[in-house]
Amino acid sequence: MEKRDIEESARVLSVAMTENPIHLAVFQNSNENVRIEIENYFKKLLSDKPGIVFIAKANQNIIGVVRMCSCYGKNTINDTEVSIDETNIDWRRDIWINEWSRRDPKDQHWHLGPIGVLPTHQGVGVGSMLMERFCSEVDACMANAYLETDKDVNVVFIRNLDLKLFLSL
Repeated sequence: MEKRDIEESARVLSVAMTENPIHLAVFQNSNENVRIEIENYFKKLLSDKPGIVFIAKANQNIIGVVRMCSCYGKNTINDTEVSIDETNIDWRRDIWINEWSRRDPKDQHWHLGPIGVLPTHQGVGVGSMLMERFCSEVDACMANAYLETDKDVNVVFIRNLDLKLFLSL
């Protein structure tokens, strides 16, 4: 991905992921304002912590995005220190990040995410192509990889790629 692709990539990811269960739980809506907030989050991520990003294009338009970065598991916030406020979006976001961080391997690994394909281009192999590229990169490094997902359809997708599933909740 080139720097000039960040805004369009963030938009593609926001459209692809607006209806994800985690985003619905955190933002408690899936309207255009929420999509824009998700887009802004991805713009910041792709600008500040780009890692390695691959994009899929059709007719010069970005239709799919996958990001990977090398990382180690991080420490989580102590739950007893967090005030419960289900009406606060920052609290809900912290709970989400903290829960996923708990499951993150502590050893060095490649983290996949986000990955998204425009709904109009899902089911035709774009996501598989992006995942295969990710797997090729990880295999070339002889490293482990990690992906969290919040949709059952993604678990099926992962299994169809012959990847090992460690935990399904």
